[in-house]
Amino acid sequence: MTKPFAIGGSILRVDLTQSTVTIEPTAPLNERFPAGMGVNNWLLLDGTPVGKEPLDPENPLIFTTGTLVGTPTPTACRMTISCKNVMTGGFGSASAGGNFGPELKYAGFDHIVVTGRAQRPVFIDIVDGDVSIVDAADLWGETTWEAEKRLRAKIDRPTLELLSIGPAGENVAASACIMVNRTRAAARCGVGAVMGSKNLKAIAVSGSGALEVADPQGFMDACLDVQRHLMGNETRKNLRKFGTPSSFGGWNDKGSIPVRNFQETQIDAEAANAITTAVKEKRYIEKAFGCFSCPVLCSQFQRVKEGPYAGTRGEKIESQNYWDFGGKLGISDPAAVLALSELCARLGLDNTNATNPIAWAFECFQRGLLSADDADGLNLEWGDVDVVLELLRKIAYREGIGDLLADGSFAAAKKLGRGSERFAIHMKGQDLAEEMRVFKGWALAIAVAERGGTHTQGGPLTERMDLEPELSMERFGIPTAFDSTNYEHKADLVVYYQRFHNLLEITGICFYATYWSGLHTIGPEDVARLYGLATGDKKTAAELMMEGEKVLYLQKAFNMRHTTFDRASDYPPERMMSEPATGPHAGERLDRADWDRLLDQYYDLRGWDRASGKPTAENFRAVGLPELA
Repeated sequence: MTKPFAIGGSILRVDLTQSTVTIEPTAPLNERFPAGMGVNNWLLLDGTPVGKEPLDPENPLIFTTGTLVGTPTPTACRMTISCKNVMTGGFGSASAGGNFGPELKYAGFDHIVVTGRAQRPVFIDIVDGDVSIVDAADLWGETTWEAEKRLRAKIDRPTLELLSIGPAGENVAASACIMVNRTRAAARCGVGAVMGSKNLKAIAVSGSGALEVADPQGFMDACLDVQRHLMGNETRKNLRKFGTPSSFGGWNDKGSIPVRNFQETQIDAEAANAITTAVKEKRYIEKAFGCFSCPVLCSQFQRVKEGPYAGTRGEKIESQNYWDFGGKLGISDPAAVLALSELCARLGLDNTNATNPIAWAFECFQRGLLSADDADGLNLEWGDVDVVLELLRKIAYREGIGDLLADGSFAAAKKLGRGSERFAIHMKGQDLAEEMRVFKGWALAIAVAERGGTHTQGGPLTERMDLEPELSMERFGIPTAFDSTNYEHKADLVVYYQRFHNLLEITGICFYATYWSGLHTIGPEDVARLYGLATGDKKTAAELMMEGEKVLYLQKAFNMRHTTFDRASDYPPERMMSEPATGPHAGERLDRADWDRLLDQYYDLRGWDRASGKPTAENFRAVGLPELA
């Protein structure tokens, strides 16, 4: 089963209400929209009825792989999952690495579109072109780890790859994620809740096909060139040793950690030292490994061998885990962070969308807006690991106060009232992981992200890098890419990284191997070379970056159709404007007048209407999407 141009070749549609399966070719949509994420966004826009709530069975849940996934392209392993966002009602997406995406391509599919709701729990089993809807009643109620264990015992195929939801998804908690290969979380936007609302426990896939590229020898030579470059790169070496948690100390040193529900921006030296020392000494790291076709190997298998959390084990702990548990909730024991992260993986919980409502509840308790009686007898004290463990379990099962917290801090505050809305830190209704006061370009990207609050849709890490103005000009055409508190030219930088991030979603190349993590890694020119040799489509880097622009416009179109988001929706939480940062940038905040100018510059760069923050019909035509004009 050989397909041309690095694609699987087909779109799989599964209607769980009717228990039907249909297959159609990918090529016609690839001719109209950017492959991978672009087609996914169109399928979501075209297939989501107006006026339906996010968990309505008619709404689609869509899985896709990038164009270069399944080829030897270094780090091309990513898959994206799209749906109507459970938290915002607008565009929703989540991304994960691992091995599921490549296997889906080898089975002949570029996309899976799931609609409807099964009468009882099921899983979808894909073996090349054969697709079955299989009873999963015996798996319902199991954690993601146990479900995968039992499916592997039941399905005897050497190339089997799995994704699944846990109790959080089954109970349609908006904080639910989808777990890929047990520990890769496709998080944010409630994708796990959408999967649970369809009574879909898991998807299994095995493929025996191959992918054909346009220029095999040239493509292999290019892949080897990129791999050799990455292997000698300092960014890659650091990620291999420690993973992304190695950056936690740097974030804290610069005063950009969300501390105790964003009340402060730097944790104290003792707590920071406990976390950074454990990471740097590799106290819990036993080995490093990577996803499919990855020479970076930023995944670490970690194990706690002694103390109260002995027996904890897991992989792919990120710096963000320490933001969420160490910063937001005031927990300084790194072993406890590992234990809490493992529990989230088992329950199928998005760390950020689970910890933010907990942090909100802790602050409400701190300020007398919630009592122990409101919290099932729990004293919601900062840093209490046992209380956090219990709250995570309650959220996943919607028990007691967990039912209030399960849909995020914005929804919880609306229900509670009592002035608690001020302490719900979110963008467009979705909980924030990121501190925003210090890094101005970072803040802008998070605020304008179409899925609601995320740094992976344009957040520039250059503001944390030691760059000279000359290098900033050479790479980005602006002199301030490295200057964290400077508003000037940051709109230009965000537009650049939005296009680049979306280009990476189109191809499936991992962010950590690219210009996003370090400017001596994979850049747009490298992506264009690999893409052209694989697909035969010889677009320049600039042309491919504009394909990334189309992806953003498809997201924007979804929000224009399904939400009332406008310019006001692109303002950061009030806390970021009225309460200054602590630490080395003490007093720094987002100034409202400066923010207004920054938004004006951002909209002007794209020719959007300043008052509404929306594109015009002519904008859609100009980017090559006349059907949306």
